[in-house]
Amino acid sequence: MSLLAPLTIAALLAAVVAALLPDVARRHTPGSLAVWPAAVAAAFAAAGLASAFATDVDIAGSALALLVVALTVIVQAYASRNLRGDPRSRSFFALSSLAAVGSTTAIAANDVVLLAAGWTLGTVSMIALISTGGAGPQTRVAVVRSAVTLLLADAALWAAVVVAVASTGSVSLAALGSLDDSSSAVVSALVAVAAVARAGSFPLHGWLPATAATTTPVSALLHAGFVNAGALLLLRYAAVPSAVGPWVVAVVGAITMIVATLAMLTRPDVKGRLVQSTAAQMGFLLLACGLGAFGVALVHAIGHALYKASLFLGAGSAVEHALKGRAIALPVASRGGAIVGGAVVLLTGAAALAASGAITHSAAVLLLFAWATAVIAGARIGGGSSPTATRTALVAGLAAATAAYLAVVFPAAEALTPVIAAAPAPAVLAIAVFAIAAASGLVARSSGPLADRLFAFAFAWGRPPLPPAAPRIDTPWTPAPADGPLEYRRF
Repeated sequence: MSLLAPLTIAALLAAVVAALLPDVARRHTPGSLAVWPAAVAAAFAAAGLASAFATDVDIAGSALALLVVALTVIVQAYASRNLRGDPRSRSFFALSSLAAVGSTTAIAANDVVLLAAGWTLGTVSMIALISTGGAGPQTRVAVVRSAVTLLLADAALWAAVVVAVASTGSVSLAALGSLDDSSSAVVSALVAVAAVARAGSFPLHGWLPATAATTTPVSALLHAGFVNAGALLLLRYAAVPSAVGPWVVAVVGAITMIVATLAMLTRPDVKGRLVQSTAAQMGFLLLACGLGAFGVALVHAIGHALYKASLFLGAGSAVEHALKGRAIALPVASRGGAIVGGAVVLLTGAAALAASGAITHSAAVLLLFAWATAVIAGARIGGGSSPTATRTALVAGLAAATAAYLAVVFPAAEALTPVIAAAPAPAVLAIAVFAIAAASGLVARSSGPLADRLFAFAFAWGRPPLPPAAPRIDTPWTPAPADGPLEYRRF
């Protein structure tokens, strides 16, 4: 742990205190004073990242620390306006700063005990943040589900700590590589459970859709930072010499990625789509960690955090944009343009892979997912109704970005994260997952009984839990009971 890490944590603790202080000016949202100490913490975290680059020590951890603190500052600045007049605003600012303290502590820890302590502090703070969504039944369901799942997963992490310390006689993370076969299998499996639960992945995914009822700032922190912590945990425990954990997170991540992607396509609500999008992205992140591609996981976590934070913070304007879109006539697709756009991105990506030699990397199979996504985007841009010059420029920009990611970002990320997993899952698993995902996507785009069954399954997977019904008192004027929302009826 560098000197800048304690300074960052101290500044975040000062933010917690500042959130609880009385505000001098009434025009300020109660608790918003926490933004200033949090901004100081972000400056310390940025200096820590610069120091990590200079010394080539734990660049991944320093980058994640800066990401967590910077997102906290951004969301708190947004909340200073969004939560104005909310009686729970002071609790939000204090708890969000405390959650950042937990995450930063876990990132900076050099031993398993301190890492688990920071991890659990982040869990408890996030559960408390979810409870600030109000006193409604949906919020109560979200709090209960989150508390049960996440605290049980934290218990699994603490059990892994006990087994590791008892087996090695040391609390240091460096001692994990000396675990015996039986202890390493137990520790690996327990850590996998903790990472899967935090990521909201199958079969511990039920708590994540329930959190859609909470406030927008909490959703932004949850989906942009909190769920990404599974990558950090797997990175720190990568030295455990057992294939149990990597296989668990890789298989679970693959299942979650495929099913949550299909569920996202069925959701009619904005937050519901964003929740399932997060679940799918976390599935890919777990798959990358299971294959030992921690560089890919790091880039993915950072990109997903920044993108998803912007989407959640802008979710309130989604209805306005949708209404404007309905007033515009549907564009006439250009099939020829779609073929050209997809082909340009496809060939550019192939040339970038061949020229850079990235295809020879052990985790290069994961590039199939990014490459295929870029090709589909190129086809959609090329087939749009915009002027030809606009489509040409957009396709060219997308092709350049794809080539840069495949040839530069991916190898650089792997080089900056020189962590070799002791027993990663085989790369052939990712090829099988890609084939299944492609087949599922084709079925979802088709029609017929199989597509209908797939839609029903994905729709049921993605719906949030239904709150328990309130006691019904029969009176002469009581209306007949309804069947409930359509999405909760059986297909």
